[in-house]
Parts: sequence; structure tokens; C-alpha cells
Amino acid sequence: MTPRRLAVAAVVVAMATVLAVIEINATRGGGTVSPSPSASATASVTSSATASASASTPSAVPSPTQASGVRPDALHGLIVATGGLRTEDGDRSLQNPSLFATAPTSAYAVSPDGRRVALVRTAQGGQELVTFSTARPNDIAIVHDFSGSGEVAGHLVWAGDGAESVLVQVEKHTRAEGGGDNLIVEYSALRAIDVTTHQVREIARVSGQNNSLWPLAWLPGRQGTQLAGALEVRPLGPVGNYILVRNNSIERTPMSPSPSVASFNASRDGTRVLMFTPTFVRWWPFDQPQSAKDLPAQSGELLSRAEFRPGTDEIGVDRPNPSGQFEVWTLTGQRRVVATRVTGFVHWRVDGTAAIAAPGKDALVLIDPATGALVPVPGPSPIADVVLF
Repeated sequence: MTPRRLAVAAVVVAMATVLAVIEINATRGGGTVSPSPSASATASVTSSATASASASTPSAVPSPTQASGVRPDALHGLIVATGGLRTEDGDRSLQNPSLFATAPTSAYAVSPDGRRVALVRTAQGGQELVTFSTARPNDIAIVHDFSGSGEVAGHLVWAGDGAESVLVQVEKHTRAEGGGDNLIVEYSALRAIDVTTHQVREIARVSGQNNSLWPLAWLPGRQGTQLAGALEVRPLGPVGNYILVRNNSIERTPMSPSPSVASFNASRDGTRVLMFTPTFVRWWPFDQPQSAKDLPAQSGELLSRAEFRPGTDEIGVDRPNPSGQFEVWTLTGQRRVVATRVTGFVHWRVDGTAAIAAPGKDALVLIDPATGALVPVPGPSPIADVVLF
């Protein structure tokens, strides 16, 4: 064989070996996710709305990867309200005992990178804020003790800009005249708690109207300005105002219509807020509610859920009516059908590589956003949130 033919043969063998190794790794389903550049921001979004945490920051939001074939794995995880913390490919809780079996589903927050959890749990004499990592879910660290304050801690969010801080709803309740189970919200406050130094600072408070503050987004280090987005919730549930807290000053934007808090969510980096109704999706840069943009459903359609896709300018939308399908919309309103005959969209993965749906009781599937392929996920539902390991 000539030297030229020997060289060609050597190259062919080397390429075949590399392809075989890649195929073995893909079959195992292990490894890490390599981040790819996120989608470019649309022209209608201001620079303050599209800025996300730096990729070098530990709590930065992972960008979607170009996954070839989505499948359950041990890297991506789920928080099951009744089943604890688990990987996608296993139905066994990794936390024993599970803190999620006893805490309200509203009383926890996941960091933007999906690898840390803050949770308010019941303690002797009151409540306490604790944190843990998905790598060590049974190594619980107590951050703050609410015992003896006479206050009740509720919903919380992790800082979207990568800061080691959570924003917690704290309220003082009193009994209504005549007794019974009716409670009056004496005041509702938003407290920033540093999970490293345990320092506590109050950034906003409302009182005298029986309203509650429900935090959505928290950016304590944004351009030297402390910014938070929250909902002002009226008695019995409807949202009256969207609140922007700017350096301890409250700016109110009335909500019309006034749905429940379940109709709102924020992007993982905290820069955008979304509200969905059966007939439209509305989103805005979290610090510019006056720039809200409505994306209407088409005639005859009904929408049941919408959520920002992490690291992109896209929104996942569940459209159960009339035939049922999962769609992806851009922030400018362009839309594409990803999967038909499937409903029950719950969340995106932390890195946006797949959507998760619960199409039936105790049934979970991954939806490949590129192909629309559906892959069953073992274990029970409902899914309360998503994490990374």
C-alpha cells in the first residue's frame, strides 16, 4: 500500500473511533451540557430587559443546547410536590426526609442555574429559611429563624442576577372581629436575605388594605440599583397591581384583567415578567410594565399556560383547545407548533433544552422543542419545579 493510501486509511480509522466514542456517550446519556449562545434579543426589548447573568457567574441561567434527541437523564431534575427531589431518569427522592412533602409548594425558590434551593420550613416555635444544593440535598443549612417574630414567611424568589440573595414575603396576620378562621393581613413586606452572610433587609411594605406582596423577580445588584418585581394581591386572590420596587420606592401598575398569581411568572434571570389568560399572553421588561406587549390567541383557541424558555426570546404555550398542542412563540408574536395532541405543559428544563408536560394523571413526558418528539419520564406528577444536578 502506498504512503498516501496508508495516510488516508489512518484518518478513516481515527474518525470511526471518534464517532464510536460519541455514540457510546450518547447512549449512556451522561456528561455535561455545553452551553451555546442564547438567541439574540428582539429589537423591541430594551437592553435592560435582555441583560442576563454572566456565564461566568455560578448562578447564571444556562443557555439551551442543540440537543440531538431529548431523553430523561441524571443531569436534569424535578421537584415533585409529593415525591421530593429527583432526577428525570429516576423516581426515587434524593432527599430523606423530603422537605417538599411538608412545605407549601409556594414556599421555596430555585437559583437561576438550578443547582441551589431555598425553602421555608416549619420549625419548633415557628418557621426557618434553609438552603441546600442539588449535589448535597441532605446537607441543610439554616439561614434565618423566623421564630418569635409573630410573622409568617411565604413565597420567595432567588436573585436572578446571580447574587447570593433571596426575596421573601413576610406578613403579620391578625384575627378578624368575631373570631373564626378569617385573617387580616396587618402588613405584608418583602425582605431580602443574604444566604451567605444571613443579613436581612426590608425593601418594601404595604399595610392597612389587607393586601399581600407576592415577589416575582429580584435583582439586587443590577447597575447599582436594587430592583424587584412583585404582585399586590387583594383579599381572596385577584392581583390588583404589578409593583416595581426601585431602591425601596414602590411604583404601581394596575392589572387589567386581574387574574390570580398562578397566571404570572418571570424569566429565570428575572428580567421579564409574563401574564397569561385564556385569550392572550402579555409580557413586559420587569422594570418597564408600561411597555407591556400582548400576544393574542387565534380565533377559537384557548390558552392554559405560558412560560419563558430559559436563555432565549421564546415562550412555551399550552393550547388545549380545540385539539391540544404545545407551541413556541417568540416575544414578537411569531409562533410554531412543536407537538400536537399533547397538553399539560408544566415547565421548561432549567437550560431550555426540553419542555415538560403532564398530559394525564401520573403521566409525564419530555417534549423535544426541535422535533416535537415525546419521551416518557418515569415517576409521578405533579411537577412543582425543575433543577440541575
